[in-house]
Amino acid sequence: MPDLVPLRTGDPQRIREYRLTGRLGEGGQGTVYLGVSPTGARVAVKLLRPGRTQDGEATERFVREVGMAQRVAPFCTAAVIGTGVDRGRPYIVSEYIDGPTLEAVVTSEGPREGSALHRLAVGTVTALVAIHQAGVVHRDFKPSNVLLGPDGPRVIDFGIAKALDRTSTLTVTTIGTPSYMTPEQLAGEDAGPSADMFAWGATMIFAATGRPPFGVDSPPAIFNRIINLDPDLRAIADPALRDLIGQCLDKDAGGRPTAGEALLRLLGHPGGAPGAATPAAPRGILAEGSAAASPHPLYPARGEGPAKGRSGLRIAVGAGLAVALVAAGGITLALRGTPPKIVGPIWTGDTRDVTTSPSPDPVPAVSGPPRASRAIKLPGSSITVYESDDDPIRLSSYSLEWDKRLYVREPGSSRFTKNDDYFQYTVNASGSHALATGRSYDKRGYAIVSVVDRRSGTASRIRIARDPVYPTLPQWSPNGEQGLVTLYEVVGKDRKESREYGYAIIDIATKQARVVRVKEKDAGTWSYFWRGDGRAVGTWALTGETQRIRFYDLRGTVLQTLLDVGTPITVEGDDVSPSGSLLVTYCKGTEKEICIWSTAADGEAKARIPFETERLIGWYDDRHLAGWRKRGTGYEAVVIDFQGKAGRVLATSAEPAEYDRQFMRYTRGS
Repeated sequence: MPDLVPLRTGDPQRIREYRLTGRLGEGGQGTVYLGVSPTGARVAVKLLRPGRTQDGEATERFVREVGMAQRVAPFCTAAVIGTGVDRGRPYIVSEYIDGPTLEAVVTSEGPREGSALHRLAVGTVTALVAIHQAGVVHRDFKPSNVLLGPDGPRVIDFGIAKALDRTSTLTVTTIGTPSYMTPEQLAGEDAGPSADMFAWGATMIFAATGRPPFGVDSPPAIFNRIINLDPDLRAIADPALRDLIGQCLDKDAGGRPTAGEALLRLLGHPGGAPGAATPAAPRGILAEGSAAASPHPLYPARGEGPAKGRSGLRIAVGAGLAVALVAAGGITLALRGTPPKIVGPIWTGDTRDVTTSPSPDPVPAVSGPPRASRAIKLPGSSITVYESDDDPIRLSSYSLEWDKRLYVREPGSSRFTKNDDYFQYTVNASGSHALATGRSYDKRGYAIVSVVDRRSGTASRIRIARDPVYPTLPQWSPNGEQGLVTLYEVVGKDRKESREYGYAIIDIATKQARVVRVKEKDAGTWSYFWRGDGRAVGTWALTGETQRIRFYDLRGTVLQTLLDVGTPITVEGDDVSPSGSLLVTYCKGTEKEICIWSTAADGEAKARIPFETERLIGWYDDRHLAGWRKRGTGYEAVVIDFQGKAGRVLATSAEPAEYDRQFMRYTRGS
């Protein structure tokens, strides 16, 4: 275990939900504490020094910048669990690695050599491959940022130096460690991935000799050697490794190999040789490692792997600095031109083949939604649904009058029947089961969520929470192994008001529920939704004009926060795209544009769709959205692409008063 010393006078006892038990270390950036999460897992909590960021806005910029590392795959890095601000100071929570730093081991035990040095080189450069593939630069790679854990070397603190450099009050000071800085940094140029390779080469020399290659005396002397002198590489016995390290320490950034090239050479792959035809990073290795990565200790064991059919999302929370995170979404879309012309009779509760006239603005056939092949007039309403067997989503239930009347689709048919047993009802992707919220508490005062077998009609009743807490908006996890409900609590003597309470996770196999009480006062005004990987749930956190999306693990620990997104928009179905990689909101400052964002990290919107709407259906597929827009005296739901071009109509609702109180639940794949 790294040296642990007791907390000092003035040290915090807690940072947010993490209880601090001792000090692990202290440096120029701040102090690192050993902490304990609400689930009992040990974590490392780094609290930055006061004054490292200028003000509240700079602090949020720092947190957002650090959040870019969320995209880093967990290869030989310490998984970062969350980041935020506590009493005006940024903090970063990461996986606790039970092992000393490379600097401490070499200082106490002596240099590494032979296979030990080669393993260290492979492990650390693999970490840089993952970091660089995510578009992140470490900027402070050095022996003290390499931990020697029981399962190999782990690189820590990637991306922090860059974030500090952009937001620090120390604007005249270059942020970094003198002995491991590059000539271009000393010349005032930006440090890119090649700077990390220079620092990696210098770190390998330290590991092999016990000394940095450019000395440890005064910074001016060190800087002079970095710019003008070549390092002594004679202690590196392996000629291939010696040659690689020498190239990494090239004064010209363009002469250094990439991390991917270096890894290929360390593995003896010809594609890593100078001038070879395949200089790219070994993506196969990363893909295999991502799928095989062991579960993070804060995550429950079940439902850990990437969701079936969601290969587009390969990152895991904890893979990098977790300030970013996925958001609520869905979108209402505009249809240019006239709606499809329906030919022939439409019967309530029945279907007939229909034809559609060509749309004045058709989506190209190669990428657009299929034409509707039937129309369904929904019982008890003015709603008509237009669908095709080739649609990726299908209406499975709808409710009217704020869930007072629920209609459920019969398995394998287009008939909808009234259901008086439940308030809300959502079907899984295979169509075999549904999650449904009960209309009343049971005799012991528990609110009930049922797992309904749609083939047999039997239901397993799961007690969620006692009166006055109740569940709403059931959702299936991406892999179908768990359910999610948002929890509210009835308050007031007349029981006419509710307040946010938290959420519950339902294990479908065991028919057990875990209730999570969310303590953050700014969370839960909007419902909770699954993140694309199924390892976390998110909700909007709203404080005055500040709006962000916060993600929690399945036991209630804060994992990530998306700061730089738009504003909430009502969504009836999926909040996140089928691949798990995209989300939608209103664009900042307007409700007349829809923005599409990456769930991996904060950044610029991927697309801006000019469209004014109040409600979304959600995602049609990864390249199209579906939602409602006003049309004449009623409303219609349409499909739209990322350029704003509309496809066909999915549904119409003729009565505005009815539309205001209706809820349509589409299911993907059923």
